[in-house]
Amino acid sequence: MVGAALLTAASSAHAAIGDGTRPMVYAVAMAAEGAPGTPPEWRALADLYHGRALAPPDDSHVTIAALNRAVDAEGESENGNRKPRKALLLSLLLPGMGELYGGHRGRATGFFISEGAIWAHYAGWEIAGHKRKDNYIEQAQLNAGVGTSSGNDEYWRLVGAYESSSGGSGSYEETLRREARDQYPTDPAAQDAYVAQRLPSGPRGWNWTSGALRSSYRDTREDANRAFNRAQLSIAFAILNRIASAIDTQILHSREKQNASALDDEGGVHVSAAMTSGGGRVTLRHRF
Repeated sequence: MVGAALLTAASSAHAAIGDGTRPMVYAVAMAAEGAPGTPPEWRALADLYHGRALAPPDDSHVTIAALNRAVDAEGESENGNRKPRKALLLSLLLPGMGELYGGHRGRATGFFISEGAIWAHYAGWEIAGHKRKDNYIEQAQLNAGVGTSSGNDEYWRLVGAYESSSGGSGSYEETLRREARDQYPTDPAAQDAYVAQRLPSGPRGWNWTSGALRSSYRDTREDANRAFNRAQLSIAFAILNRIASAIDTQILHSREKQNASALDDEGGVHVSAAMTSGGGRVTLRHRF
């Protein structure tokens, strides 16, 4: 449809205004408004030339297919005029934005979908990890007498590693006293201070009622940590997605420049069109 309209405009101009001039560039700026009843092709010519137009060479051969190909090529040329650095920065901010800025909606949609899938993966595993963490904390409270729900990861690891926090064999206190004797072999007071400083007490102490329950606690905690690790993997995928999108924008920009250069090197008449805020622009170019 676009090619047919351009051919009609070019033919009408050639038939009515043939002053014999052979221009390098024949340009028509399509106006948004005009006199009622005026054909669009004549309104465009009148707005630009105020009654004087330049016709393409008499021996030019213009077909509708060629016009349509030229319109498509102009779209690529318009995109190529956009700043590649801005496209790169947009893609680093949000994958697909650089492609959208360059007019490649299909490729942009692919990156948007992949970005959404990545963060959905992250959210899913984060939620799963917190649910499993709540589960193993509850197990420690019910089966080991832990009176708190706070504590860093090392604390909860110790809860599963020892039968009890204090006492005799198999307790965390036994391990601390052995470490204290190694560091202060001749100073019992320093040994006691070392143990007192590190030994969980009060609501942070624990004593498992059975080895099976402690084993179940450790399994649940490992499941929670695996979920958190998978969530963190999503961040790595998000970074890679940004890098891939940024590289893609630069490849597309380079390709568009090559296509525009190839179009300029071709002989004959070339027709291009682009939309602007006031209407549009049609360009006929003839290379001698």
